[in-house]
Amino acid sequence: MSFDSVTEKIAHFIGTFDLTIEKARLRDQYEEFTAMRRKAELDELEDPTKIRIKADLELDPGKYGPLTYLFDTPPATPELPPAPDGPILETVVAIGPPPASGPPLPEAETGVAANNVIILEPQLVTELIGSAVTYTFQSIFLRDNDVVGEGDFRDPEQLMAQAEAAAQVAASLHAVSAPSFSISDYLSVEYVEAMAEEMLAPIHAEVEGATVYQFHGEDAMGVIVNGEYVDEAPVWEDLLPEHHQTEDEEEDTTPDPMPVEWDQDDDHEYGDGHTVIAGGNLAINEVAATVAWVDAPYIAVGGKAIELTMVSQVAVVSDFDEGTHGQSGTNVVQSSSIKAEGNAAHWIEGGGDDAPGLVHVDWIHGDLIVANFVKQSIDATDIDQIETEISASTTLYALGDNELVDVTNILQLGSYYDLVMIDGDMISVDAFVQTLVLMDDDIVTGGLPGPLDGSDENLLMNEVSLTKEGEDTHEMMQNSMSEAMALQESDMEALEDALMNDPMFAGMEQMRVLKVDGSLVQLNIVEQKTVLADQDDVHLHGPNADQTEVIAGSNAMLNAANVTKAGVDSVVMAQDGSYSDLLLHQASLIDMPTNEEISEMTNEAIAALMDELGMPDHANGIGPSGNDLTPSEMTNASDGLQTMLA
Repeated sequence: MSFDSVTEKIAHFIGTFDLTIEKARLRDQYEEFTAMRRKAELDELEDPTKIRIKADLELDPGKYGPLTYLFDTPPATPELPPAPDGPILETVVAIGPPPASGPPLPEAETGVAANNVIILEPQLVTELIGSAVTYTFQSIFLRDNDVVGEGDFRDPEQLMAQAEAAAQVAASLHAVSAPSFSISDYLSVEYVEAMAEEMLAPIHAEVEGATVYQFHGEDAMGVIVNGEYVDEAPVWEDLLPEHHQTEDEEEDTTPDPMPVEWDQDDDHEYGDGHTVIAGGNLAINEVAATVAWVDAPYIAVGGKAIELTMVSQVAVVSDFDEGTHGQSGTNVVQSSSIKAEGNAAHWIEGGGDDAPGLVHVDWIHGDLIVANFVKQSIDATDIDQIETEISASTTLYALGDNELVDVTNILQLGSYYDLVMIDGDMISVDAFVQTLVLMDDDIVTGGLPGPLDGSDENLLMNEVSLTKEGEDTHEMMQNSMSEAMALQESDMEALEDALMNDPMFAGMEQMRVLKVDGSLVQLNIVEQKTVLADQDDVHLHGPNADQTEVIAGSNAMLNAANVTKAGVDSVVMAQDGSYSDLLLHQASLIDMPTNEEISEMTNEAIAALMDELGMPDHANGIGPSGNDLTPSEMTNASDGLQTMLA
C-alpha cells in the first residue's frame, strides 16, 4: 500500500524521531554502565586519590658515609681597644699666607693635647689632556642591475667598465696626490714640506673638455661655487630633483573612519597612472666634525709652525640620452666655503700690570696628536633593462630609487690654556679630496616625452665647509720666552718664575700652561668618492605606453665635509719660522649635449616620427597646408609609433 506524499513525509519524520530517542536512551545506559565499571575498579584501591609505589631498594653508600654539617658558633662581641696613652693631635687646615703677627703656635708636650697647624698654598688643578685620534672607514657596494623582459639591451659588463674608466679619469683630474692616512708621515717635517711644494705646483692633467679652477692663499677664502665667488653657499635640499623633494603639507587632524590598511591614497605605490623608475638614486657621503681640543692665546714653538689647507673637488659626468624621452640633464655644483673668524680669549681681557699670582703647568712627554681620518666610498651600479607592454590600469616599475648614505659625526672637546709651549714643531693639515662620477647614458623608447622643465635632472654636489674660530698672528719669539722653553721639568720652579716675570703675561691672575716635549700635530684628512653607473635601457609599448612617465635621471649625489675648528685668537712664536698655504682646486668633465645639440636631436626625433607615420615634414608641417595636430597629438593619434618602438 502506497502513501501519498504528505503521509509519507509524516511517517518518515516519526521514524527519524523514534530513532533519535532510542539513540539518546542507549547513550544514557552506556554512560551508566561505564561509571559503574570504573567505580568497581576504584573500590579495590585503599585511597583512589593517592598512588603509592612500594620498592625495597638498598643503596650502597660507598667507602664514605655522609658528613654531618654543623654551623660555627657565632663569635662573641669584640671589646673596644684601650684608649691610647699618648697625646691627642688636632689638625687645623688654614689656606692662605702665614700670619705675620699674633701669638706663637703652641708647642706639643708629652701627655698634653696640642694643635698642629698646616698652611696650604692655593693650587690650580686642571685635567691633563692627551692625544685624540679617530679612523673612520665607510664603504657601500651596490649592484642593482635589473632585467625585465627580453630585448636588444646593452652589455652591463661593458657599461660598468666604462664607469671604472671614468673613475680613473676623475682620479687624474685631482690637483695633488691622495693624502696619507699614516700619522708617522705627518710627524716628519720633510713630508709636510713636500706637500707644500706639491700644492705650489699642482697637477694639470691634459684631459680634453675638462674645466679647472684653482685658487691659492687668500684668493681661496670665502664662498666659491664652480669657480665663482658668491655671497652664500647653495643648499643641498633646495637643489634636489623633484623626485627627492618632500612635500610640505598641512597635517589633517580629522580622524579617518576607515582602517589604516585601507588608506592607500597617499602611498606612491598605489598612485594612479603609469610610472617606470629607472633612476632616482640617492648617494650621500657626509662628514661633520667639531674640533676644540687644545688652543691658547699664546703659542711658543721651538721648531716650525706649518699650516696647510687643501681642497680638491672633481666631478665627471656622462649624460647622453637617446630615444623619445629626450635629454634629462645634469646639474653639477662644487662648493667651497673657507673662512676664519676672530675669537678673542675673553678670560684675559682687561689686562693690568700685575704679574700672575699662580702658574700651573701640565707636562706632556712626547707628541700631542689630534687627528681625524675619514674615508668614505660608494660604488654603485643601477643598470636597468626593461622591455614590456603597458596595458594595465595602473603600472609601477620601481627598478632604481636606491638610497645609499654614509654619515660620520665627530665631536672633540678638550681644554684651553693661556700658553702652549711646544719643543718640536706645530703642524696643522686639513685636506679634503672629493670625487663624483656619474654615468647616465640612457636609451628610452616609449613613454611620455622628456620633461622640459628639468624635473628629471640629475644633481651632483661636492661641498666643503671649513670654519676656523680664532685667527693666528705670527711674531718673533722674545729672548725671555726662548730661555723659558729650554727649562726642563726638573726646573719647574725656575720655569714658573720665568713665566710670572714675563711682561707678556702681565695682568693675568693665574696662568695655565701646557708644555709639550715633542710636536703638536693637528690633522683633518677626509677622502670621499662616489661612483654611480645608471645607464638604463627602457623600451615600452602597448596601449598605455605613451602615457607612462619614465624617470631615467633624477639621481642625487653628494660629498659633504663640514669641519669647525674652535679656538681663540693666538699669537704664534716659532723659532724656525712659520709657513701657511691654502689651495682650492675644482675640476669637472661633463660630457652631455648642449642646448643647441638637444634642440637638433629633438628636431631629428620629430622628423623621424613624421617619416614613420607618413606625415608632412617641417617644410609642410604645422600650418594651413600641413597637419593641424601638434607633435604630442601626433604621438597619441596612431598606433604606428608603438609599432616603430616595439
